[in-house]
Amino acid sequence: MPNMLQIEPSQATGATKEAFDEAKRQFGGVINLFKVTGNAPNVLKGFLALNAGVNDGIELTGKEIEQVAMLVSALNRCDYCVNVHMKVGQMQGGSETEMLAAMEGRAEDARTQALLDYANEVVRNRGQVTAPTLHAVRQAGFSDKALLETIGIIGIYTLIQYVRHVADPEHDFPQVTQYDAQQMGA
Repeated sequence: MPNMLQIEPSQATGATKEAFDEAKRQFGGVINLFKVTGNAPNVLKGFLALNAGVNDGIELTGKEIEQVAMLVSALNRCDYCVNVHMKVGQMQGGSETEMLAAMEGRAEDARTQALLDYANEVVRNRGQVTAPTLHAVRQAGFSDKALLETIGIIGIYTLIQYVRHVADPEHDFPQVTQYDAQQMGA
């Protein structure tokens, strides 16, 4: 049972309705995580504004975004978001195998591996990234813009994952049974 009320879109008014309308525009619907965040429409609007801003002109591909999001979800011990990003990652062209690997910080190709190593280090070390990691991700072809966008993606999903942990909404995506928070979390 959720720790916070899930507001149904049909019952939303005012700022919550506006936030839900924007969630529908950006994500195609209002998932349960957004329904609980609707209790603070300013927070949901902030999340959505950050998401829109970071994704405006982003250099990362949709698949790369979802691989980073999957890793961040696993590191932040967010089973709900692991489930979401498995589905969305597949919609962005990632295979189930690639998304499961991303959840563990692994990739089949060297370019994506360098990106995941960078994201892993950013999350685990609270932004303290070593020179060799920066060198490797730049050598893999990622610009400073892409590296900053990656930090933006990490921030977006860390924010909403913390909401998930506190609010504990009902899951609305199939469970990724291979996920183990104790083993994979930071």
